[in-house]
Amino acid sequence: MVIRRLIILHVEDNFEEVRLLHRACEAANLAAEFHEAPGGLEAVAYLKGDGDFADRNRHPLPDLIILDLKMPGMDGFEFLQWLRQEPEFRTLPVLVFTGLSTVEDRARALAEGASGFFMKPPDFPALVKLAETLRQFEPREAN
Repeated sequence: MVIRRLIILHVEDNFEEVRLLHRACEAANLAAEFHEAPGGLEAVAYLKGDGDFADRNRHPLPDLIILDLKMPGMDGFEFLQWLRQEPEFRTLPVLVFTGLSTVEDRARALAEGASGFFMKPPDFPALVKLAETLRQFEPREAN
């Protein structure tokens, strides 16, 4: 079996959070290729291949989406609602990764179709440990 890089679409409006997760994945030796969308509207455009995202060689469909909930424009909940109505993306794994949330946010995200819900860890070593768990989403291909 040959393992290809895990393609992750990271939907997050805070560039520092994006950079930190990428560093944690590198530290965890996760073979991942990251693509970013700063909000739900951009994530929809990415998945639909609209505009700047039309080139699938540069913007491949993801194996996994990591989603923040609190974003301007289309928030994470609205994005989940859109995603789960699209036949092509109904089963695409989505991990909500947020810093501020309530029990209600967690319940709502899971009800809207999130595959998992995680609070952003308090320190970098904990974030690396969380990044290691993303290996379960690595696609496997035969030679």
